Amino acid sequence: MTARAMSKPQSPPPPEREAWLARLLPLPHRPESMDGIPYYDEEFAMAQSDAHRKTIYTVGALLDRVAARARLRGVSDYPIWYWIPEQDRQTALYPDYALTSNPSIQALTAKDLLWVLEVVTTSQPAKLHKDTVWMRDHNAFHSVPEFVLLFPEPDDPRSVVWHQYDAPAGAYHVVALPADRRYRSRAIPGLELEVLEPSAWTEGRKVRVYYQGQEFREAQVEEQAREAAERRAEQERQARIAAERQVAQLLARLKQAGLEP
Repeated sequence: MTARAMSKPQSPPPPEREAWLARLLPLPHRPESMDGIPYYDEEFAMAQSDAHRKTIYTVGALLDRVAARARLRGVSDYPIWYWIPEQDRQTALYPDYALTSNPSIQALTAKDLLWVLEVVTTSQPAKLHKDTVWMRDHNAFHSVPEFVLLFPEPDDPRSVVWHQYDAPAGAYHVVALPADRRYRSRAIPGLELEVLEPSAWTEGRKVRVYYQGQEFREAQVEEQAREAAERRAEQERQARIAAERQVAQLLARLKQAGLEP
């Protein structure tokens, strides 16, 4: 889903900006605003790529689990009110994923958001600009604390661009990739995204998601890990039984020989 209006928001003096944002109202969305093909951009008549689809569903599911643990709400391709200065009105935009502390999501505004993720479409320059520049600037205009870009295609050398809001500057600054390849959220303490080594990138998987030190993994991977742990436990149990049997046999032979161990 999408909303029109691709021009960059103006950068007014703080009092004017605050006056504009004061006009942003948490209005309940009409039912038709929820209709449409998920992650389909009507403005560009573009469907998601397979890598985009896999990324948003995989990472989104993991972030939903983070949201539940952190007592937040996660929304994906869901209408959120933004004030568009050049149109002098509020418009519903549809971030790929966002986290909010507002328990009621029926009338979210951008002022409610803590963290926004855009999975970037790179196949068309205008859509690339919308995802990386236009959405960044409109989230900065609403002082959203963190705005994250994720480039999903495995053959694209780009991975994550992490923006943190600088209130005095009224703009985002880009956070450099940490030495351990883990971005740590300030807006949501405990949330971390680890960028995998490029050799490990596959469609839908360029990052790992952590919360409070625990890696959250997709269900299939967790099931495989559980089965592997069960196999290891069974192997250890069988090895222990075999060792105990060998000890018992040795003690029996010693006893038969009239020797006390």
